[in-house]
Amino acid sequence: MQHAFNAPAASNATIEALVAGAGLPDSLVTDLRRVQMANDLQLSEYAAGLTAADALLARPGILDSATVRDIRNTQRVFRALAATAPQKVEIRGSTSLRLEHGRVPVQVNDSSRYYAFDTGANLSTLMRSEAAALGLRILPAGIELGTSTDRRVTADLAVADRLSIGSVHYQHVVFLVLDDSLLTFPDGFRLQGLIGFPVIEQMGEIQFGLDGQLSIPETPPRRPQGNLVLDELTPLVRVQWSGASLLCRMDTGAGTTTFYEPLYRRFRMQLDSTARLTTRRSGGAGGIREMPVRVLPVVRLSLGDTVAVLDSADVLLQSIVPVASENYLDCNIGHDVLDKFSRYVLNFRDMAFILR
Repeated sequence: MQHAFNAPAASNATIEALVAGAGLPDSLVTDLRRVQMANDLQLSEYAAGLTAADALLARPGILDSATVRDIRNTQRVFRALAATAPQKVEIRGSTSLRLEHGRVPVQVNDSSRYYAFDTGANLSTLMRSEAAALGLRILPAGIELGTSTDRRVTADLAVADRLSIGSVHYQHVVFLVLDDSLLTFPDGFRLQGLIGFPVIEQMGEIQFGLDGQLSIPETPPRRPQGNLVLDELTPLVRVQWSGASLLCRMDTGAGTTTFYEPLYRRFRMQLDSTARLTTRRSGGAGGIREMPVRVLPVVRLSLGDTVAVLDSADVLLQSIVPVASENYLDCNIGHDVLDKFSRYVLNFRDMAFILR
């Protein structure tokens, strides 16, 4: 619960106290240490995270193969960053700026850029050519990325000494570095860079208004809602659809809302009778994939005391998650929902999501 409500240091203290006691089964110790690794990544405590990963991988026979792959991948991140100083932030005043097609103006070292603003990204990301143009040193890491296709994709890391967004100033910002081809799409669109969750969370609160207005208060106001949670570096929120409670990713980088295979599995009879069958081309790093979907007409989503009505939404019929135990999200909330409202707020100090 401490991890979910964005108290990583307190979560780590609780984990150490629990593990120091006697009698915990190996499976529970493993789960606790994996939460600890997520906390260490959020706290930029890379050396501590590497120690935790090394300790888990030194216990043969305890972990299944999928868990070993996941931990080994996170170990690669920690190993590459073990000598890197923690990310730090200084907020020198309130910020008000305008997003351009979902992109935020940023200053990376001495270069001005516009990057996508994406709460659904676990790490900020750059094209390899963009990292070179910025003069960033590449840290070889060989991180394996999950993709929507069977293509194996690896990434390295880079660290920007300085990054500024309005009056919010950072040091030692970590970027995932992908080959240019992985962020270049068939329509010619190129994603040179995006700002991900570790940078966004340290803003404390972000307020989105009409016409792409983005505000960051110098001091986040208190928000009692407590309706936003974290799963590692992924913000999640509960919504209601057709009387059912759904667990969804909050993704400011997504244009449209998509329902995932777990929802289809739960409501298959209803969806097969009411939602039209078609195929969609979707993609990201790793390429384009054609997938069967059900197109659900007139979707009413309740978020707290507000309702968003969509003309339609796609329901994926197949899992896009390679590990079965991680295939639990019902949907991904995108801008077609968020833009129904004149204002929405994400507060990461009190873990509140507010729509107006």
